[in-house]
Amino acid sequence: MLRASRLLRVELRLGAARRRLSLAYSPPLTGADYLHTPKFWTGLEPQNTPGFDAERNCLASLKAPDLRERGPKLRDTLEDYFENGWALTEVLFSSLRGPEAYYRPPAHGLRHPLVFYYGHPAALAVNKLRVAGALTKGLCDDFDVLFETGVDEMSWDDLDTPSTRWPELQEVREYRSKARDLVLDVIRNHPALDEPISSKEATDSKFVVWSLGMICEHERIHLETSTTLMRELPIDDVSRPSYWPPDHPSVTAETSVAPVELVSVNGGSIELGKPRTHSTYSWDNEYGSRVIEARPFKASRTQVTNGQYLDFVKAGGYASPEHWSEDGWAWRSFRNTKWPHFWERTGPQGVHEYALRLPFDEVPLPLDLPAEVNKHEAHAYAKWLSSEKGQSLRLPTECEYHLMLEANNGCTLAKARENEAVDDVATMGAKELAPTPLNANLAWGSPSSVYDGQAPFGGLRGNSWEYCEDWFAALPGYETHPLYEDFSTPCFDGQHALILGGSFASTGNEASVFSRFHFRPHFHNLLSFRVVSGEEHPELTSHDAAKPWAAGWVPPTYKKQSEEGSHKYESAAQLAAYLDLHYGGRGALDGPASSLHSLSLEDALDFPQRCAAKLGSGRRALDVGCAVGGSCKALASSFDEVVGIDYAQGFVDAANALKTNDLNYARSGEASLPGAQCLAHAFTPAEAAKLTFLKGDACALPASLGTFDAVLAANLLCRLQEPLAFIDRLPSLVNAGGRVFFASPFSWMSEYTPPDKWLSPQQLEERMRENGFVLEAAAPEAVVIRDHARKFQFVVSHGMLFRKS
Repeated sequence: MLRASRLLRVELRLGAARRRLSLAYSPPLTGADYLHTPKFWTGLEPQNTPGFDAERNCLASLKAPDLRERGPKLRDTLEDYFENGWALTEVLFSSLRGPEAYYRPPAHGLRHPLVFYYGHPAALAVNKLRVAGALTKGLCDDFDVLFETGVDEMSWDDLDTPSTRWPELQEVREYRSKARDLVLDVIRNHPALDEPISSKEATDSKFVVWSLGMICEHERIHLETSTTLMRELPIDDVSRPSYWPPDHPSVTAETSVAPVELVSVNGGSIELGKPRTHSTYSWDNEYGSRVIEARPFKASRTQVTNGQYLDFVKAGGYASPEHWSEDGWAWRSFRNTKWPHFWERTGPQGVHEYALRLPFDEVPLPLDLPAEVNKHEAHAYAKWLSSEKGQSLRLPTECEYHLMLEANNGCTLAKARENEAVDDVATMGAKELAPTPLNANLAWGSPSSVYDGQAPFGGLRGNSWEYCEDWFAALPGYETHPLYEDFSTPCFDGQHALILGGSFASTGNEASVFSRFHFRPHFHNLLSFRVVSGEEHPELTSHDAAKPWAAGWVPPTYKKQSEEGSHKYESAAQLAAYLDLHYGGRGALDGPASSLHSLSLEDALDFPQRCAAKLGSGRRALDVGCAVGGSCKALASSFDEVVGIDYAQGFVDAANALKTNDLNYARSGEASLPGAQCLAHAFTPAEAAKLTFLKGDACALPASLGTFDAVLAANLLCRLQEPLAFIDRLPSLVNAGGRVFFASPFSWMSEYTPPDKWLSPQQLEERMRENGFVLEAAAPEAVVIRDHARKFQFVVSHGMLFRKS
């Protein structure tokens, strides 16, 4: 550990710096004549800073350093990286026209003025070097505290009170300058940077090195967020700074609006988490490991564009509460928001002419740039588009996002986990990235068109962050880092939305494929979204999340949904309907409308038992989609062993309960009132001994089931996500000479099955024939399901009996 006297004389004689809070305060606006002179820079001038791109006349972000190195190589790369980030911040702040811009509170009242973000990275650097043991004292007690903590508002109306007595700008500049000197002295002189990682003092050594990585990456986080804060200033407060990367050419290119196009993605599993052996810095939430799954889904080829979002605005989306969540509508009403945050209305009310505010300019609204909105707005658009398209749409999950990356066959978690060099944005500087389609690491100074040429999905990395359905949560194996205990842990509260992918201004760690960041759903930043059609209630990383949990949050438990939609079928009313179907007999037609039923309705009774009778007899039978077990009970009279499988746990539980007990249920009456009390009788001991009920997936039946003489699939096929996965499993599931009976109305719906996977009866027969089955019989099979006393679902399924040749 170095003594502070060896590092620097850290006494700052800033008499005016001894400030506290005051309710009546006018910011200091004098003594800032140096702002647009060479005296503004507290470190190297941009053209002399590592990473300067003379060809483009801008300062380019460098790649992240290897923190496993030691000695001169580590010192050199860390110093270059630190100086590069420090200077990028000052290039950005040089855009402010005068001191007023530093002290002007943001209009939304949710953040400090920019003077805080000018001093904040310096304060964190000093404080974290003290925590790591590299310093024994701070730089300036008041400033070390004043600039330490930002604002994390709890709600959209939790406004920051602008009462802080902010120091003179020149004093903050001096503080930054001294803090930079401290950091550079540690990089150049601290012995920890020479100690082998395997040495006895490895822990202390790593803390010092890790604190330097943290200081660099923290600076870059606020480089990005300050870019957003400058977009929120009056346009007269900013000007385009020298040495900032140019805007992407697509900002001013001629654009048009394309419809939202959905692309199919195979389901699969993803392992989340960054190996601790990797060389670059990461925040604590990126470590740990979790394998998570997603079913096949469809996702929009690109992020939703300004042009596509404009349709929602024109359709009155901001005036229609039915599209919004309760909290989202409350936020919209509180803010009286009528269009996205960074749009500026340029025409008369109702004409819908807008400009887009960029960090330093306003341009006519580019229709093919990503629509930068908050999560409330993203959800509202997805719900509106669902009604327009007639299919259920939502945001992607963290797993689905990474499955899209795999579909692009570029940088993925799996590849980067095995080989760090694959994580190109973290291992390539902006100069190398500028010629590529990837708009990240400040290769460009603005967002760009979503049509970047990457296939099948554009804009997954860089350009604009993407919201997920998931809430920010720890991965199993997470450990709060002692150098920054409140970076992630307080935000594991079920109120911070997970964001992925980075933006054009994301540099270093933020641009890594392992990066996982978070914002509250009402917050605006460089944030966009895309839409997904898939499982209605998918698995999220916030389901069953590992501890710690904050603010009283308890993560929800994931309940895997069936293709039939078990969230619907497991309700009390639906469970009663299916118990009636399987065990109610003529009583299922009871009620004031019974005299109106014709013989065809009578013929629709006892559907489960009629289906079972088609399969004859044998040793083992399998009922896939068995619901509450009526078909299995019937099969038990002619088979030695019957296995029933259903995805809905409630159905499986009810069927297992019937092995030993009667089940009472209330038949639905009129006007949603309870009807007659009914009884589903328990199976006989002989029947129960033959029956096994399991929860399972028809599209992924395990080999451990063995083989069967008969398989029943009654009203199952058109509710499967992957019907061919089930059909193609049958050859290995059915014994020679065995039978398969399908009963299906072929009423396909895109919310369950992608349209390109829909089958006709003829296509089913052809596929079964290819799989070695012969069609023995085909006939209509009627089924009636009671909704209530005056409403019945009457369905005529197409029955098809196959025999394995």
